[in-house]
Amino acid sequence: MSSPAEILAALRARYPGMESRPVDPAPQVTVPPEGVRQELSFLRGDLGFDFLVFVTALDRPAEAIIELVYRLFSYSARVSVVVRVRVPRDGGRVPSVSDLYRTAEWHERETAELFGVEFSGHPDPRRLLLPDDLEGFPLRKDFTHPNLRRLPEVIAE
Repeated sequence: MSSPAEILAALRARYPGMESRPVDPAPQVTVPPEGVRQELSFLRGDLGFDFLVFVTALDRPAEAIIELVYRLFSYSARVSVVVRVRVPRDGGRVPSVSDLYRTAEWHERETAELFGVEFSGHPDPRRLLLPDDLEGFPLRKDFTHPNLRRLPEVIAE
């Protein structure tokens, strides 16, 4: 498939609940964690989404979830699609897609480190940005840096 219209039709056929948002007109689909590899493989192989632009996450503490966001791009059709995966905030785990998209190796490491989601099967799960002894996940809404925990005491002194 090479035209944006063909890709959009194929996406609508596979994901009847697909939506788009006013801020970002790219089609957006939500898939279960256990289906992310299968769906990204389909999007890459069958629809030509050959580039993973990014993997990131949104912390949603009120819902007790972390929402992973994968943005894919098709160079041949010049279209994007956003794939969302919702995992539990505590113990969230999703299969790695680093063998499907090489850029996922770095994005998954960063997302794991900053949000606390485990990417099972990742070839190199070491920390990327933060010191090994830092506890917590800095991009979660309830994170407080260890040095800032003492700040009220320091200010009072």
